[in-house]
Amino acid sequence: MGRSLHTVENRARPAANARRLKSVSISTLIFDFDGTIADSFYAVLDVANSLAPEFHYRTVDRSEVPQMRGLSYRELRDRIGVSWHRIPMVAARIRREMEGQVPKLPVIDGMQPTLHELHKHVKLGILTSNTRKNVNDFLAAHDLEVFDFVGTASNVWGKGRRLRALLRSKGLTPGEVAYVGDEVRDIEATRSASVRMIAVAWGYSGRGLLEAHDPDHLVDVPADLVEVVKELQAPEQASTQGQAH
Repeated sequence: MGRSLHTVENRARPAANARRLKSVSISTLIFDFDGTIADSFYAVLDVANSLAPEFHYRTVDRSEVPQMRGLSYRELRDRIGVSWHRIPMVAARIRREMEGQVPKLPVIDGMQPTLHELHKHVKLGILTSNTRKNVNDFLAAHDLEVFDFVGTASNVWGKGRRLRALLRSKGLTPGEVAYVGDEVRDIEATRSASVRMIAVAWGYSGRGLLEAHDPDHLVDVPADLVEVVKELQAPEQASTQGQAH
């Protein structure tokens, strides 16, 4: 079952905002893509290693992965020796190199039935730094065409701004939305957009690193998401029951 880390107030948010979020039932889940839905970690790692000579950073052996998943972006940058200003360029090249590979990537184990179940209860969306074509091809290849919209954010550091823009374009208020992602930058994006964060422990950032950044919820397997959604829809049910009395 999903473990709620801050059921009353998140330290990163004002108390008034925490109370407002708690009192509103969610209508929409927005997902990150890479590492959250698509099991892309090692495919991306292989491409990143192939680009290391061109961008002058060192390669990462697979044996190093467990330790590196617990590193902050700054620590990771220092470990592999990539220049900060080169990171957006490297990310863009990885996206281009991954064209055609994405539909062949596996789905995170257990995610397919979970998404089909969630689709019965809430609207589903995606916000990703991957390309729309990559995402749509992947969804079609894996019988996952259950999403109401797909938004993209090509700037690796601009996810918070893109999330706020996506909410405006879809007519969504922050209180009715939860974001599902696997990285610290996802947590930071939800804070800037005043959106609940459901962190997943199977993706790019390790569980300990995610927990240290205080997401609203932290789950270990996809099926936990269904339980969290039920919890986040409880305010509406409680309000209905209160009116009945």
